[in-house]
Amino acid sequence: MLCGYQEARTSILTSASRREHISSPSRWIAPPINQLRLDVDAAYNVNSNRYAIGGVVRNHEGHTLLAFGKQITKPPSIVAAELIAIEEGFLMTQTQHLRINQITSDSLMAVQTVTNPAEDFGYTGAFETNIRNLLETHAHLKLEHVLRTTYGVAHSLISFAISFPSPFVWICGEFPAWLVKLVIEDFTPF
Repeated sequence: MLCGYQEARTSILTSASRREHISSPSRWIAPPINQLRLDVDAAYNVNSNRYAIGGVVRNHEGHTLLAFGKQITKPPSIVAAELIAIEEGFLMTQTQHLRINQITSDSLMAVQTVTNPAEDFGYTGAFETNIRNLLETHAHLKLEHVLRTTYGVAHSLISFAISFPSPFVWICGEFPAWLVKLVIEDFTPF
């Protein structure tokens, strides 16, 4: 029974992803003028058996204001890891006094668990609740799903975090050359 549910759920998500892919951009899209966007991601590396989260904040001109990443203790699932990335990314922007307007994730399931309370995956409840509370107390903030094809920088940050044992935070002007190059290649003006 559960197996059938999971297969059906995967089929629905795959179909939705295919429909979205047909008309979706293949590069990062800037937020509206004078707004900030936080892109977060999470990943698991089978070879190293490590999980990592990371994110990047950019403005409407594509300028990077913050980039971060770190390894995390094994979460209950990759969806939970994405939710941890969303929450920790938001809290990090608050610490840096950045007023973000958008948080994006390439995990459709993570976004749905937060934005649709009817979705209940059981093992993500505490993470969902924390993020819902953040969204309710910051009315200007939106959580959205984006395709991985528009997510080169965030995904590269977690790839780096998986291989780098210490947490890292880079703020405006302190970015490594490889990150600056990725940001420039990734930018698509609106």
